[in-house]
Amino acid sequence: MKKPATLALLATVSPVALLFGSPANAADLARKAPPPVVAPPPAYSWTGCYAGAHVGWGWGVNHYGTSHTFSTSGIHEAGSNSLDTSGGLFGGQLGCRYQFAGWSPWQGGNWVVGVQGDFAGADINGKGPDPLHDNDILIPVKTEWISSITGSLGVTAWNNQVLFYFKGGGAWARNQWDVSMSSEFVHDLDTGLVSETRSGWTVGAGAEWTLWSPNWTAFVEWNFYQLNGGNTFNGLHSTCPATIGTTCNQFSTGRQEIQDIKVGVNYKFWGGSGGYGGY
Repeated sequence: MKKPATLALLATVSPVALLFGSPANAADLARKAPPPVVAPPPAYSWTGCYAGAHVGWGWGVNHYGTSHTFSTSGIHEAGSNSLDTSGGLFGGQLGCRYQFAGWSPWQGGNWVVGVQGDFAGADINGKGPDPLHDNDILIPVKTEWISSITGSLGVTAWNNQVLFYFKGGGAWARNQWDVSMSSEFVHDLDTGLVSETRSGWTVGAGAEWTLWSPNWTAFVEWNFYQLNGGNTFNGLHSTCPATIGTTCNQFSTGRQEIQDIKVGVNYKFWGGSGGYGGY
C-alpha cells in the first residue's frame, strides 16, 4: 500500500532535483543570458558657432621713407629705412564651423570648415632713425589694433577632441607714427602724430582642444600678416609737388609685416552634439 505514495513523492522531487541538482546546468543558463546594452556616448562635434577671447605677443617690421625737394636749388633727397616692432595684444573672436563626417589621416578624424572674425587691441611698437638724418632723430610707431576675417580648413584627431587647422583671409591694422622730432614732416594739430589704417592679407595655423565642458575649448595659433601699400604725408610747411620757391617734404610708409602667437578660449553657444565620444 505504500508504493503509490513513494511514487508520488519521487514525481514531486525529481523536477526540483533536475533544476537545482546540477551546477553545470545552472552555469549554462547564466552564460546564455544576454549582456546589458549600453548606448555609446555621443561623439563630440565641432559644428556650431562660438565666441571667445585671446591674448598674445606680436612682432614685425615696418618700412618707411622720407624725401625733401627744394625747387629753388633743384636738390632732391630721398631715403628709406625699416624698423622692428614688438608688443602685446588682447582681443576677441566670433565664428562658426561645420564638420563633415568623412575620412582623414588621423584616427577618428573628420574635416571641418569655418569662418571667423577677430579684433585685438595692440601695443606693438618700435623706433627707427630718420633716413635723411643721422641717428639723432628717431621715428616711433605703434600698431594700435589688428583685425581679420578668415576662412579655415581643419581635421580632427584623438576621438574628435582635438582640431588642427589652417586659416587665411583679409587683414587690417591701425598704426600711429610720431614725427614730432622732425619739423619737416606733417603735424596733426601740432602733436606730431599721424595715423593710418592699412589693409592686406593673413595666413595662420593652430590647434584647438576640448576642456572640462563640451561647450568650452582652448587654442593656440600662429598668424602672419602682410599689409601692402602705404600712405604719404606732406610736411607742415610743404607745397607738394614743389613749385618755384617752395619746398616739398614728405614722410611715406611702405610694406608692413606682423607675426603673432595667440592663446585663448572659445565658448560654443550654438551647434551640434557636445558629447565626449570615447573620452
